[in-house]
Amino acid sequence: MLKQVVTLAALCASVPLFAQRTRDFDAAVAFGTRPSISDLSLSPEGASIVYVVPRADRGSAVYTRSLAAGATERLVMTAAGNPDRVTGCDWASNTRLVCSIYAVIYARAGGRLVPFARLVAVDADGENLQLLSKRDSSYGRGLQVSGGEVIDWLPNEDGAILMSRNYVPDEHEGLGSSDRGLGVDRVDTRSLAIRHVERPSENAIEYISDGRGTVRIIAVKEIPG
Repeated sequence: MLKQVVTLAALCASVPLFAQRTRDFDAAVAFGTRPSISDLSLSPEGASIVYVVPRADRGSAVYTRSLAAGATERLVMTAAGNPDRVTGCDWASNTRLVCSIYAVIYARAGGRLVPFARLVAVDADGENLQLLSKRDSSYGRGLQVSGGEVIDWLPNEDGAILMSRNYVPDEHEGLGSSDRGLGVDRVDTRSLAIRHVERPSENAIEYISDGRGTVRIIAVKEIPG
């Protein structure tokens, strides 16, 4: 009986505090609050994690952390959010990350706001940052909006991936290319050595791999007859 009385007294004592917290709750603030972690991924060997957290007003930060006892988190990179932000990261190997960057920019050519995305690779300690998406060129005929996506993580090839990449024609004399559309490349995320797997196609909108390095399905736009 004494135990029940003590428990009831503790519960009653907490009611005013709970009521105060309820009155202080601001639905608008809660609705606009960013999640404390927006993306998290476990390394292939299961010993580390990478995660993305909000930073300042609109920015984001990427951290890695070993799951060993006593380990501390390590800052990999940050994005200010004006306009770029990190939307997610995954592991190309136990020490190499691939992260997606997203932003909305003003395109002078069209006079409008357009979204764009890019893929980058970086070591788990923040070193050796590399752009994996096709680089923009002042000679390019067209705006490269999408930076492509990883279609196969090639688990048996340390740090290499299969990714779709967007190509736009390049008018640079002697060095240009007429390739246009979405293709697939094998990319070494450390050296950026590239091997073309599927030639760019204007009609291709998606490629699907079998998870072993071979493209099995190509989705194409429906062309009116």
